[in-house]
Amino acid sequence: MPDAVSLDRPAFSPYRLLVVNGNTTSSLTDRLAAQADSFLGGAAHIHAVTAVFGPPYIASRVEAAVAAHAVLETVEREVAQADAPFDACLLACFGEPGIGAVRECLTVPVVGMAEASIMAAMQRGDRYAIVTVGQRWPGMLREQIRQLGLEARCAAIIALPGNALDYVSQTPESAAQVSLALDAAVAQGADVIIVAGAALAGYLPVLTRRPAVPIIDSYRAALAQVLALASLDRVQRQCAWT
Repeated sequence: MPDAVSLDRPAFSPYRLLVVNGNTTSSLTDRLAAQADSFLGGAAHIHAVTAVFGPPYIASRVEAAVAAHAVLETVEREVAQADAPFDACLLACFGEPGIGAVRECLTVPVVGMAEASIMAAMQRGDRYAIVTVGQRWPGMLREQIRQLGLEARCAAIIALPGNALDYVSQTPESAAQVSLALDAAVAQGADVIIVAGAALAGYLPVLTRRPAVPIIDSYRAALAQVLALASLDRVQRQCAWT
């Protein structure tokens, strides 16, 4: 006997997700696209693009301001040139440059890595910490977290030494640095830790040692949330059509 529910269920079509790397390093964009394909599988078609101008990797407020302009221009270009509408947009940069402007321009969900991963962290523990790369980022992230109203449960923001792009290759030395930072986060009272930023996306499998607390990859948290919001948005649009 046929499933009566399936008769009224529309055929599933993969979501079209626009992923924007706010940095101008195209090889990083390729890595992010591959990780998104692996994580989401057949649930989504990933269109990953690199910011049209700006720094190779954002490491200061000045660079973040430039990147915000670049991200908005990139999104507008991609939406205008797309063969079909996107279901959602993900800004693949933990600083989320230009996210407010992008949300103002688009009618679909727009997700940033910081907001998505912090929300996920607060569902897994009482106090979260952020591990990222770049000496200016702790101050920048404190400002960002205050603007989001999420500072009360932040135990620590720990900056890894060196250049962020040096971490992309996931060497044993960089993995050891990340592991040490995770231990430091626990020592400062975190019971859940966010490994933050595009350069650190996909790091968890290469760590030989991890503390016994939940560890959240900020990029995967954003991918999970953007898919969830795209799904909710599709249901709402379908209801509006009926």
